[in-house]
Amino acid sequence: MSTLTAASSQPPNPLHPNPVDSLLGGDGNADQADPAVWKRRFHALQESVNAQNKSKRKSGNATPISQLGRGIRKVIFICGEIKDLVSESDNRCAYVEDPENPDLSSEFEELNDDEVEELKRDWERSHAAVQALNRLIPNFQKKIDNGSPEELNTFYVELQRGADSARSDDLNRIRACIADWLNATQPRPEILLNPSCRKNRGIQHDVTGQLLCPAEFDWSNLVVRAKLRAAEEKFDWLCSYHSRCFYARHNPTANRLESGYLKSTLLIRVYKAIFTSPSSAKNTPDEDEDVENMPPAKLQKISSGKSPLRRNVASKVHLNDKVTSRSIAYAAVQLHFNLQTAASWASIYGGFDYQGLYNYIVDFFDDAPGPEAKKRSKDLLDWWSSKIFSGAAVRRQTNTSASRKALRQQRAAPEGEEAA
Repeated sequence: MSTLTAASSQPPNPLHPNPVDSLLGGDGNADQADPAVWKRRFHALQESVNAQNKSKRKSGNATPISQLGRGIRKVIFICGEIKDLVSESDNRCAYVEDPENPDLSSEFEELNDDEVEELKRDWERSHAAVQALNRLIPNFQKKIDNGSPEELNTFYVELQRGADSARSDDLNRIRACIADWLNATQPRPEILLNPSCRKNRGIQHDVTGQLLCPAEFDWSNLVVRAKLRAAEEKFDWLCSYHSRCFYARHNPTANRLESGYLKSTLLIRVYKAIFTSPSSAKNTPDEDEDVENMPPAKLQKISSGKSPLRRNVASKVHLNDKVTSRSIAYAAVQLHFNLQTAASWASIYGGFDYQGLYNYIVDFFDDAPGPEAKKRSKDLLDWWSSKIFSGAAVRRQTNTSASRKALRQQRAAPEGEEAA
């Protein structure tokens, strides 16, 4: 008798089952000629393969943490450490719960009243940023509540890497866009801007210098212009956040700083280039056209189902057709920074504080004093939303429940009268 025949004639060992039989349904002792046995094995094998494929797809589709962080600078905060943001938010919560908290007393030491209020405002701003992070990053609060210090450090580092990378990408793209837009203006600049670098920009360039000039100074006055460029005393343009580049038609009124502020077409173009698309920025009317009556943007095409449309940044960061104070502040920083001569990102460049500019614009909307100022801030945000997402009302699905309820009530009334 051959070895193969002898082996096949031996009874199965219950202590060492055939691994193939286990995988295929675990019925090694069943009648091998029974079709039902092979059917069960086939289904077991099919389920095993499907489960493995599903596991591979799930792990392959997981979004990297650094990718999740790419929206942080755009809609949360412009610079700084995420761990510091969380810590400041915790301080705010502790202070609200107990203003006499002894653990916070050291924070207020050697601060005057104005500085104390400024610190509290920093905490409020950071707290709002963490709330926004919870909406942007899946399970962010759960992660910081339950993660170990080592896990949190890795988590923050990866988020920050994605955030800083996205900011750098935007800086490079807006640098080229601003050069193209300003070089195309009439009359053309005597010295054209280089799209690939910022070294010929700044206060010394006639075009970028005018845009950087604060509302408090008259750029058309050649004496004033020379003093600004020389950084003479009382002509410090670096301490103002009211640069002409932020105003409608770049024409501010020194004694009415709020009028036209954050309404420049150039700022709108920068915003669109970041959050919607470069083509939508290109289609924005020029500065010499009527800014207050800009035509509506073209509606975004709706997918036919054959090939999904690429989502824009506004969708990825969940703006939901509404412009936010922080997204405007981000665009303003991108605009102002790219009018300067900086080779790479710096939160303070040449004496100008870009984190300060960002916070100033956020507070312009979120910390307005008094009901009238709050209303103006809200109206300005609504104005921005109408400029950036002009087709939102058309795309939004209409709620017909009120119409159905009214018709149902009117139909029911005659029936009740007839029954009576």
